[in-house]
Amino acid sequence: MTGRQRLLAAMRGEAVDRVPVWLREGFPVRHGPAGADDFENGWQAEPLYRGLFDYVRPHADDWLNWGGLPQNRFLMIPPRAMRGETIEATPEFRRRRTIVETPRGPLTAVTEVRRHTATTWTVKPLVEDRRELRMLADVPWELDAEAVARARAHYRRALAEAGDRAPLMTDLSSPIVIISGAMALETFLELSLTERAWFHELLEEITRRNLAMLEALWADGPLDTCVNIGGSEQCTPPMMAPEAYDEYVVPYEGRLIAWLKARGVPVKVHCHGKVRRALACMVAEGADATDPVEPPPQGDVTYAEARAVVGDRLTLIGNLQYADLCHRRPTDIREQVREMLAMGTRRLILGASAGPMGPITPRMAENYRAWIDAAREFGGG
Repeated sequence: MTGRQRLLAAMRGEAVDRVPVWLREGFPVRHGPAGADDFENGWQAEPLYRGLFDYVRPHADDWLNWGGLPQNRFLMIPPRAMRGETIEATPEFRRRRTIVETPRGPLTAVTEVRRHTATTWTVKPLVEDRRELRMLADVPWELDAEAVARARAHYRRALAEAGDRAPLMTDLSSPIVIISGAMALETFLELSLTERAWFHELLEEITRRNLAMLEALWADGPLDTCVNIGGSEQCTPPMMAPEAYDEYVVPYEGRLIAWLKARGVPVKVHCHGKVRRALACMVAEGADATDPVEPPPQGDVTYAEARAVVGDRLTLIGNLQYADLCHRRPTDIREQVREMLAMGTRRLILGASAGPMGPITPRMAENYRAWIDAAREFGGG
């Protein structure tokens, strides 16, 4: 099977020639590692990483993410309301300010990236209290036709590039994340309790905006892509009660999944943390797959327990913990892989909870090799 065929079959619950292996971020298996001059990913030029990359690359599967959806985590306000500027740049970090113009004045966010660390920190959130969330909500919304056209162009280029090597993937934030992404977690958690009715009004509007965006994207014909819906872990314990997922996620995310599934689009839901209850919600929503399905102590469900919850209705992507890949022994990783694969390869994509965002260690390199070796030995090829 090709990588495209293997991943799509695994998401649909069909037979595979071998278990798919997804290494996640930090392993650009299609394009190759970054060079030493890359600000965030220059660590990929180090010999230890290069040797590991060459070892794992032939056995890894990956989606080709074409990006480009006209969506943001500031309530999906139109791009014309935002402007960005670099405010500080040193050899070790770069800071950027985003200014949002609202009918009642500007709001400001500050983010930072650091050398050899492929992630972004929020130094100052855009919204810091209810008043500022109201200011953001007052920004008028309109569908950005130019952004939709750019997204279609990105899709066409990616489709030509992928060929039969990889299925396409694009990211869609869950509506609740489009609220929480504008503020600090503690602010979001407080407002989710004190402004429950208003949150549901916002979620209805954000869902409407998402559906309008999807309708526009698909207006010229079907898109041969998968969709990753990202990030509702803030609605799981211990941040929120288990029932919060039913209240704040399912009614809105579920409508997006239903829209996509009606058009034959495979959907993956990304959600960290304690997802034992959320797994049943994902099944009810009609999702095809979920990642990363974390065992204790980071999560609350082992692979065997997760499989018992979802049966044959949902593909599980996991469930190797990144912390284990960093710190456990290679024999431990090998045994974890063997135990999972002993339960069968149907509706399983063997993946980690996260990938490296900075320099790797010799122990990590040993553990990734052990993962690949065990997958090849016990996973059908």
